[in-house]
Amino acid sequence: MRTIQLLDPTARPRDDEQPLAQRHADLSGKRVGILDNTKSNADVLMKRMAVILCEKHGAAEVIYRRKVHAAIGATNALLDEMAESCDLVLLGSGD
Repeated sequence: MRTIQLLDPTARPRDDEQPLAQRHADLSGKRVGILDNTKSNADVLMKRMAVILCEKHGAAEVIYRRKVHAAIGATNALLDEMAESCDLVLLGSGD
């Protein structure tokens, strides 16, 4: 008799809690980073959000970066660059 091994791809719920990132009370003069994940329309959404943050909330600069592919995580170098050059970063998802 042959044996069949079944694998369950679902993740178990996690009980650990993570604190929220520090929030800025005022965006005036802040550098907004955009990390586009390359999914359809993510760039459109994130660029529009950046315009709103600049026009309505006083953000000073937008730094736009794009991942290589949606299925591949951002490189440590890219994350380090954004952490050093941006006051806040928007991460987006498309369709």
